[in-house]
Amino acid sequence: MGQIKIRKIGNSLGAIFPKDWNLTEGDVLNYEKKGTKYILDGKDIAREHDRLLVEESFADFETNNTVTEAEMAEIFKKYDWGK
Repeated sequence: MGQIKIRKIGNSLGAIFPKDWNLTEGDVLNYEKKGTKYILDGKDIAREHDRLLVEESFADFETNNTVTEAEMAEIFKKYDWGK
């Protein structure tokens, strides 16, 4: 189990989260207190991140910036693509 240190920031308290949590400035974590435990929930952040990835993925189709399998075979034939 990891630890997060609470720090004084002005008149408030704050925490620094591990980089591998992939949080960005402005993200909002939902939380629930159960006794002495705080449960952080990042599913809304993950949902928004996934939505942006899907939209970016379809941007190439909207601009017709796609390549057919035949075109890929021609471009990468020196690597034995399509054999």
